[in-house]
Amino acid sequence: MARRRAGLTQRDLADRLGVRQATIARWERGDRQVGIEDVEAVAGACELHLEARLVVEDRSWWPQIALQLELDPLDRVRRLTPSGAPDLAAALGQLAVSSQHLVVIGEAAGALQGWPLVLSGGAVDVCAQAADGAPLLTAIGPRVARDEYELQGGACLRVVAEPAGTAGLLDLWRGSERMRTPDGEIRVGSLVDLLRIADASTHRSARLEALAYQAVLDVRVAQLTAPSRHEPAAGDRIDAWLKQQTPVTT
Repeated sequence: MARRRAGLTQRDLADRLGVRQATIARWERGDRQVGIEDVEAVAGACELHLEARLVVEDRSWWPQIALQLELDPLDRVRRLTPSGAPDLAAALGQLAVSSQHLVVIGEAAGALQGWPLVLSGGAVDVCAQAADGAPLLTAIGPRVARDEYELQGGACLRVVAEPAGTAGLLDLWRGSERMRTPDGEIRVGSLVDLLRIADASTHRSARLEALAYQAVLDVRVAQLTAPSRHEPAAGDRIDAWLKQQTPVTT
């Protein structure tokens, strides 16, 4: 997160730290345990400051996240959309049909990735290529404001050229994930990049969103390291898995 927020390549960071590029690659893959001193050095090399706090571990979101991850991405969105709110799943399907060159970010991306937070509004936020300092997007629906468009189901498309902590579309595109929908494919910001945006944002909901992204990352890591089981019911399987988990270091 620090390296990409600073716009550095692995080699750039390695040169600043006086280590091999392969060392940086192993740190980022998780192949080598990184000491707190190394993380502080990385932050400093990226002209950032690492702020650490002790907090009570809270796994209350884990069961809901595990259930979300059992669903298809659009079903995750539907499950978190309040009754009577605009149909964001339909709006995302419209984006898939349009084949726009963009990356979904914000609340819609969090829901697609499996976070547990109920969606608060009727907007889909995306990062699109910037041209002359303004987001570039071909016609997808009626334009209601400078960087806002009307989508199906009453949803609003909000276009951001350079989300907080990023260098724009090309930066996010590299790590973005392809998600299939019945209408086609959409690009969604990776969990690490979504966490990077929330970490750099000054929006009042950013702290809660960062905690939600981190919780999804923790659950995915725990699931990858959990022994395989073959219980027939998804609920029983999740309950059994949760009982065997030890806290995941964050």
